[in-house]
Amino acid sequence: MGQERTSANEKSLNQILRDTIATIENSKSQIFEIYETARNEVETTRHLLEEIKLQTAQTIAMVDQLEKLEQQGKQDLVRVSSNFANYSEERIRHCYEAVKNVQIRLSVAREKEYQLRTQRDKCEMRLVRLQKTLASAERLAMRIGSVLGYLSSQISDAVAQIELAAKNKFIGAQIIKAQEEERYRVSREIHDGPAQDMANLIYQATITERLIDMDPEEAKQSIQELKQQIRACLTDIRQIIFDMRPMSLDDLGFIPAVRQLIVKLRDRGVMEASFQTEGKEQDIPKHIGVALFRIVQEALNNVNRHAGTKKAKVRVLFTDAALSVLIVDEGEGFDMEQLDEEYTEGDGHFGIVGMKERAAIIGAELSVVSAKGKGTRVHLRLPFSNNETDPDKK
Repeated sequence: MGQERTSANEKSLNQILRDTIATIENSKSQIFEIYETARNEVETTRHLLEEIKLQTAQTIAMVDQLEKLEQQGKQDLVRVSSNFANYSEERIRHCYEAVKNVQIRLSVAREKEYQLRTQRDKCEMRLVRLQKTLASAERLAMRIGSVLGYLSSQISDAVAQIELAAKNKFIGAQIIKAQEEERYRVSREIHDGPAQDMANLIYQATITERLIDMDPEEAKQSIQELKQQIRACLTDIRQIIFDMRPMSLDDLGFIPAVRQLIVKLRDRGVMEASFQTEGKEQDIPKHIGVALFRIVQEALNNVNRHAGTKKAKVRVLFTDAALSVLIVDEGEGFDMEQLDEEYTEGDGHFGIVGMKERAAIIGAELSVVSAKGKGTRVHLRLPFSNNETDPDKK
């Protein structure tokens, strides 16, 4: 119950942090929208000011032209008026109306010029204010963007750390569970196999002991049967020991241990796996060899349990730079998008995540490629330069 509450709290905190990140990103978008709006308004105002300046210049030119026409008309009117006898009344009225029309047009043009100048001045002042606002908005957007980016990065790191802690806690729990289930499996195998056989052997040895004086020939036959049963019991014990940790792994190394594993799987009728090595074999520290062996063992177990086929290929390649291990089957495969990278529940062994964790511990990379109906490829690459030195080999 306590674990469920802890898990719920972790999920709640994780969701809060994710919501915070979403809010920060949304705030950044809004700030930059404000900046873009201010920039667009500055551009619009600048274009409007240029248009007003053009109209103002045109109007000023028109006013200057009308003023010249007014002066010329007034001079004509004075000349005609001073020589009244030489000009007709119609001519005098025409000059007067011409001057009046020019004055009306000049008055309208001057009013338009005044309005345009006023509008231009206001637009220039507005443009100055908008440019200051844009500069402030730009600085604010950059600063807030940097701060929000930093906060977003830090919160994202916190989310990643929480997820990693939850994952590590889950992995730790699964390791303990796997260890306990492995111990239970071994104890059951010993109890149901060698322990029962040893009890039967003791009983048959007691009977054989009594037959020695009564029927020596029957006693000899019974002893032969006891020897065969002891050999079978010893074979079972050796199989249990091999499953726990093959002695060849410590005595001979990774390659012989894998070869022995494949032979035993074939002899027990579990599966048919081919084994191939290429390149010049190099010494591998014991702790790394153990991790590699367990990964190969788990990959073959997964083929046996889930692939729907009893055939697989194991290929080991040594180069100067790295060791590569490839396990391939042509079984049913699975959908990679649905892979949740959790341990397989209830089978007592590590799943894909467990294999990747083992690989990461020794500085290797493990990739799994699969598709429904197209089998599965498990590839492990161990760079030699990243290998840790085995304390046992110092």
